[in-house]
Amino acid sequence: MNRLDAFLEGFRDYFKSGTRNVADSASAFIRGLFVAERSNLQQISESIDDAGHQNLQYLVSEAKWDHQAVQRKIAQGADALLGGHDDSVLIIDESGFTKKGECSVGVRRQWNGRLGKVDNCQVGVFAALSHGIGVALIDARLYLPKEWTESKRRCDKAHIPTDCREFKTKSQIALEMIRNARAQGLRFAFVGGDAGYGKEPAFLRAVEDLGEKFMVDVHSNQRIFLDNPSPEIATRKGTSGRIPKALVSTRKSVRVDTWMKKQPKSAWQSLQVRHATTGPITVDAIYRQVWLWNGTEEKPRRWTLLIVRNPTDHDDLHYALTNAAEDTKLLNLVQIERQRFWIEHALGDAKSEIGMAQYEVRSWIGWHRHMTLCMMANLFSVMERVRVASKIPLLSARDVRCVIAEMIVHPEKARDKIYKIIASRQKQRWASTENRYKKAGLNPSYNSLVCSTK
Repeated sequence: MNRLDAFLEGFRDYFKSGTRNVADSASAFIRGLFVAERSNLQQISESIDDAGHQNLQYLVSEAKWDHQAVQRKIAQGADALLGGHDDSVLIIDESGFTKKGECSVGVRRQWNGRLGKVDNCQVGVFAALSHGIGVALIDARLYLPKEWTESKRRCDKAHIPTDCREFKTKSQIALEMIRNARAQGLRFAFVGGDAGYGKEPAFLRAVEDLGEKFMVDVHSNQRIFLDNPSPEIATRKGTSGRIPKALVSTRKSVRVDTWMKKQPKSAWQSLQVRHATTGPITVDAIYRQVWLWNGTEEKPRRWTLLIVRNPTDHDDLHYALTNAAEDTKLLNLVQIERQRFWIEHALGDAKSEIGMAQYEVRSWIGWHRHMTLCMMANLFSVMERVRVASKIPLLSARDVRCVIAEMIVHPEKARDKIYKIIASRQKQRWASTENRYKKAGLNPSYNSLVCSTK
């Protein structure tokens, strides 16, 4: 039994219902994600012997299996691989899926982050567990706009379960994911997210109230207090009129970008975050303790503002807030903040290499099942990359897919031939990497890149 077979065998019981077991169809679907040029049901069935188009359609649309249970199994596998470290991060992000028409569940004209514009699309909220450059998708939920939750006809037609028809913002979905991950015992030190979540201070407060540490980006217009605003009830003016009851701040707030522009050049620290194939990743960073107050809480929140910028392009920068311990070193904060980008890589790899965006389903259950099966394939790909990281640190998701596809399509082909192909790619990448480091006056080693994968 090869590693892929052993991996799929571990999920077999999750596709059983009564006397019916669609595990063979699920295995064929996963194999097809690695083999087919386009990961739709037709091409998967044509690429994998005995898969059967109708069997795959039944698997995705009608069979009695619980995608949430499978996602929990995926999460446990990801935790065993990536959890339990000081820099293990649960990252939340969303991704758009362009669709035509108005029948696909959750579709409407809305922001599609992948295209950077408003588009007719579906939007999924995803959670990933990350450690170093290893990242695995562990949770996927479809966002339903109010146009859908307020239309019983559309919900019925898309077969949305009755308990899933309540409107929830993406931040509310993200909070559910965080609670769910912790309830499963997943071991992460921080929650990460982009400014789409950081722009909502209520979300950050809710994460902190869950007892979690966070590192979340915010927009440049985020307002902060440089000193404790010490909210107090306003003093009554005169003897007539209403007695003041509302709290007011004793300090004025300032925008984060306004504060940043006033900082001297000497306040910034140059930090090498990690090694990469393009050379050492270096940033400029600055941080300080700040206060945030929502106008109603009796006690302001004391958090840390972190600003990270490109040393050669000062317009390329990110603002973040964190409730990490005040004595946390700046380098550690920057490394945690940089982790957020890996979920974008995970979603990009899932869409380009295992067909996450190439589905032909319109229903609620069909969307979640397709995403779940893609997440299974993603986890196996990540497991393979981590397994060989010490020997092949430059292995890409595409390399993994090519190796698996070759072994599926040509099982009789000597593995030595496949490994020679990968070794040739590694040699070319290493030569390019070595050249970049030498131009920077540095002497790279495989060990430095291996360290960045852990």
